Amino acid sequence: MGNNSLKIHNVALIGHEHTGKTTLAEAFLHYAGKIQKMGCVKEGNTVSDFDPDEKEHGKSRFLSTLSVDYRDNRVNLLDVPGTADSIWEVLAALRAVECTLVCVDATAESILVNTRRYWKEAEKLGLPRVVSLNRLDASKSDYMDKLAQMKQNFSKACVPLFLPDGSADSFTKVYNVLEAGSDSPEFLKKARTELVEEIVETDEELFERYMEGKEISHEELQAALVKAVRDGALFPVVFTSAEKGIGIKELIQAVASFTPSPADMPKKGIKDGAETTLDGGNGFVGFVYKTVADEYVTRISHIRVLSGKLSPNSSLVNRRTGETIKVGGLYRACGKELEDIVSVEAGDMAAITKVENVRTGDCLTDAETDITLEEIKFPIPMVSLAVKPKTKSDEQKISTALKELEGDDVTFRAYHNPQTGDLVISGMSENHLRLMLKRLKRKNRVEVDTAPPHIAYRETITKSVQNVEYTHKKQSGGAGQYGKVVINLDPLPRAEGYEFVDKIVGGVIDQVFRASVNKGVQAKMAEGILAGYPATDMRVTLVDGKTHPVDSKDIAFQIAGRAALKKGFMEGNPTLLEPIAKIEILAPQDNMGDIMGDLNSRRGRILTSGSDGPMAVITALVPLAEIQMYQADLKSITGGEGSYTLEFDKYDIVPANLQTPIIEAHRKEMEEEGGH
Repeated sequence: MGNNSLKIHNVALIGHEHTGKTTLAEAFLHYAGKIQKMGCVKEGNTVSDFDPDEKEHGKSRFLSTLSVDYRDNRVNLLDVPGTADSIWEVLAALRAVECTLVCVDATAESILVNTRRYWKEAEKLGLPRVVSLNRLDASKSDYMDKLAQMKQNFSKACVPLFLPDGSADSFTKVYNVLEAGSDSPEFLKKARTELVEEIVETDEELFERYMEGKEISHEELQAALVKAVRDGALFPVVFTSAEKGIGIKELIQAVASFTPSPADMPKKGIKDGAETTLDGGNGFVGFVYKTVADEYVTRISHIRVLSGKLSPNSSLVNRRTGETIKVGGLYRACGKELEDIVSVEAGDMAAITKVENVRTGDCLTDAETDITLEEIKFPIPMVSLAVKPKTKSDEQKISTALKELEGDDVTFRAYHNPQTGDLVISGMSENHLRLMLKRLKRKNRVEVDTAPPHIAYRETITKSVQNVEYTHKKQSGGAGQYGKVVINLDPLPRAEGYEFVDKIVGGVIDQVFRASVNKGVQAKMAEGILAGYPATDMRVTLVDGKTHPVDSKDIAFQIAGRAALKKGFMEGNPTLLEPIAKIEILAPQDNMGDIMGDLNSRRGRILTSGSDGPMAVITALVPLAEIQMYQADLKSITGGEGSYTLEFDKYDIVPANLQTPIIEAHRKEMEEEGGH
């Protein structure tokens, strides 16, 4: 670890975008002596936001690791982006730390949506939370109002450890509440009484003594406060102006004094199917909380060491893939700067380089330590685009480039859709996809044209058809072709797929040719019949037929099977099926009516609606075709306060009035592309 006497604090800095997190981190590094001068987000020279995309947009896009030693403490601060698209980075960061530092913007009218969301994610994991109410020096800021909002949105247990001398222009310093004495201002003495009462209520013995009027020492209060914070019973609030450096010393003191060390909150692993506590006796276990392709040293993977010790040139097993990987260099990271280290021990963080096929969320161990970690449920990509390389050169490079981007971001996916032929990229939002395409152009010199992806419609029948007969004959001087089949078609329930039943008796069709019929039927189903979309959810029963002693052969019965299916399918009241998505929307209560009305206009069916504090929660089933680009519309309805998750639910019949335009549009496109 370099210095075993250092007490480690792993802290995730979280909050909505544009709340001042990066500037807060910059002030943190400056006060701790890590940097000589604070950088500025607008000037693009902060330690955290070193990526070209971050500099261009003036905001954090990617998680950044900031490791700083301060007195006898080492703080590994993970500066996590606050956009809705970056929730996966938040989920990974929270698994790597023992505490969160929640940044709240004093200039915002309310506690912003992503700040609330990230608070709840930290709460699920039982992580202690320290709150920084930042930008208190800005005009119109009111710390009492914001404190009340925190108590309402987060918890009544949000308690100020340091109080400001005022808000806006009058904010110049903070007072230590617990150290207020008889000569302190009246508001500070009152705040101390309230804080003491909050502390003693978390400790039964202290509470009884307090109620009896007995004296409780400063040391006892301090110890009880530390325990209460670590147990999640109290959440300290510190008032800050990162830009002016006000409250930063006190914030660092709060992190050093009240956030738990890794030894205080050991992580859990899974061994032989059962949960186990990870300690020094487990061998090496590491959690990959971030991996990114650097432009110079290939891939960098950032690891939180949960157990054991890691040195350069070690061999590790990736428990997701089973592959053995060789660790190259070992580094301590602070933004883009990587400092060589000789080893890293349990509780600390490090970066390893030149290791391929490792992704965020992976568990790495030594060969002898067969331990895995609980899998993180990352959100499913919600928005897709079809992409087409602009040049032949781009065609040759795009697969490798997209794979690299997938390695950087677990919510970005690229795949060929076999049904539509599209090369599809999927992500969390339109903005997310635009960012990834910009990276594709900048890092890999690959440019693409984009179009909305095709909806993966399906075809099926809605009634049974009996005794569909087709005979294939071909005579051309030499050997002929002959095959006669008789089939029945029956619709199956949704998601049942395809079933082939052989009911031939008496050997009227040889066994080998029955398989040929099945092969021909499946080939025609894959091509589609009604509109060129794959057919599904039907049973085909072969009931009769005839062979020719000389002319019957495999191809003849394949062709007969294809033709019989086409004939019977069109007699079976064919219809189109469309994918239906389940959407869950989180938005302000005031917008609930507008959102539900909008979903109804999209052929949506509301499943549930309720509330989660000041937010409305709505779940609904909506055709995917109606919400491919929903994010912009939801943003418009909610003023940017709404967010949603999306997942596939089922296929269902497309309303009759919508089928004809879909079929005609698809046929026209197939003709233009030279299809059938």
